[in-house]
Amino acid sequence: MNDLELKSAGGEAGPGPTDRARWISAISYLSFFCFISLWKSRGDDFIKYHARQGFLLLLAEVIILVLAKILDLSIGRLPFIGMLVVGLVQLVAGLGALTLSVLGFVKALFGEYWELPLLGEYRDRIPGLHRGDG
Repeated sequence: MNDLELKSAGGEAGPGPTDRARWISAISYLSFFCFISLWKSRGDDFIKYHARQGFLLLLAEVIILVLAKILDLSIGRLPFIGMLVVGLVQLVAGLGALTLSVLGFVKALFGEYWELPLLGEYRDRIPGLHRGDG
């Protein structure tokens, strides 16, 4: 079992995260609140873990928003099929982001480590918001 599996299986030696850490971690999945979690993460690995994933989710949402706008300005100009394609892309992207936000929020609130699909592996590349944190 790797470290992530041990943490999620409850195999940690110490007690679980505090209520404060769980709530701060949970709000990191609510758009720009990830910056509050990154700022409050000093010395708490559980908050850092979820705050960095929340930031990655926010970054993905912004990129998808920009791509959807570009798609709207190009293909969206077509009379019927363009509006249909753009609407479907925006619907799927929005529901996907909402689903991941809700899952992350709930997992953090219950004190679980959960890896964000497709983005979670890049979590450790996100720095914190204090000096000397990397």
